[in-house]
Amino acid sequence: MELNSKKVYEIFHEKGIESLNHANSVITSCQFLRYGSLISRGVIERKKWRQTTQMSDSLDKEFSIWNDVFVDSVDIHERANRENAYGPVLIKIDPKILVDQYVGNIWVTKSNPTKWNNTSVEQRWFQSVEELKNDFSKGTFDQMIVFRHSGGELPIVNYVKEIILDDPKLEPKLKYGFDVYSLAFGALRSALEEGGIEDVKIKKRVCSTSCKCSESYQKDVKNMARMYAPWLLKIKD
Repeated sequence: MELNSKKVYEIFHEKGIESLNHANSVITSCQFLRYGSLISRGVIERKKWRQTTQMSDSLDKEFSIWNDVFVDSVDIHERANRENAYGPVLIKIDPKILVDQYVGNIWVTKSNPTKWNNTSVEQRWFQSVEELKNDFSKGTFDQMIVFRHSGGELPIVNYVKEIILDDPKLEPKLKYGFDVYSLAFGALRSALEEGGIEDVKIKKRVCSTSCKCSESYQKDVKNMARMYAPWLLKIKD
């Protein structure tokens, strides 16, 4: 159910949401930054650009959200103390984009689309501004903000607050001959310049002592390469 973007902004402001967050792989994030927009997976596919596959791709097509843009209310990596399954790059966007720029009406999920089988529309989406105000909870992973009327593209040139990049801290024995974090940082910096997104810092993520991301990246090197640089293991996405 579509909700007025200005009303959504007011509710998010009251709930202390300071940024809209989108996590993705290095390759896909660079596509966004070069183009100056968050772009739906359907639009990237139509443009024949490279993007990293996601486990939810088939469901996104089935539920007709393949051409929509998704963001979260919090930094999932920080909250969950683990790597974000969608990627090591977090683009943080100023919520003022909801009122400063035409983004169409906003839809907000009640549950992750991976849980939508055998559910009604009312169980999938917030149905009114009043319901959103009462039941939306900052940091609930299932509750995602969806841009459905932006043509699959959300211009972010003037709204990127910062970019946070995970450091996989690869063990020396992997011997790639270069530092994967530095490679990713350079690619993102170049993409920012190409997209005309100025004065935006790329920050190395600082994790809590209980965070499991480094352990996971080093344990599953294939997935790490898929997210940072697929050519390292000749993975094609």
